[in-house]
Amino acid sequence: MSYNTLHKAWEKERNEEELQDIPDTLLHEMKDYITTLNRTPTDEDTLSGQLTRKEKAYANRMLRELTENRLRKIITREAMGESIDAQAMTPEEQRLHSNLRQLISGYRQGADLPEIIDEPDQARPVPSKPAPVKRKKSTPQPVIKPGEVELIVVRFLQPIPAIMGIDMKAYGPFQPEELGTIPAQNAENLIKRGIAKKVEVEP
Repeated sequence: MSYNTLHKAWEKERNEEELQDIPDTLLHEMKDYITTLNRTPTDEDTLSGQLTRKEKAYANRMLRELTENRLRKIITREAMGESIDAQAMTPEEQRLHSNLRQLISGYRQGADLPEIIDEPDQARPVPSKPAPVKRKKSTPQPVIKPGEVELIVVRFLQPIPAIMGIDMKAYGPFQPEELGTIPAQNAENLIKRGIAKKVEVEP
């Protein structure tokens, strides 16, 4: 039943552009389900063991993609200034959204960005051509693509708020004994600090 529930939520989130309304406890229940599943011993010589191995692999992938899709929708809409249905977010996602809004607002204020005011076309003055400005050539910064980031599963030993991964995606927050899939570079830092421990996931 837990597998079917996860599959239904994963498929709906993947196929719809809007953030899907899910029960507040769904993600926690699915994490508990996968934690129990990952601890279940498997015997490759039995049909039951082979099925359990496949269920582990599929369930871990679906939960990771489900949470990543939801985070992507929240971050993208907030960055674009688009409204988000608060009722569709879990309590953890609502806290993340609140912190994200403060971070973006603080960045925009710190960057002293001008306010954009739309004017009727007929009221806009015709801009004059500015004098050419010589600019120094800047070295382009490498762009990290989602597919280039290695993700690993870790078990958190301490509570930790949401973190920003090297792929500019938000991960968390996490509670002790929760499993999370985060970029390897971020995981290495947390493991060194004793906040998380790597979990070996069978393919």
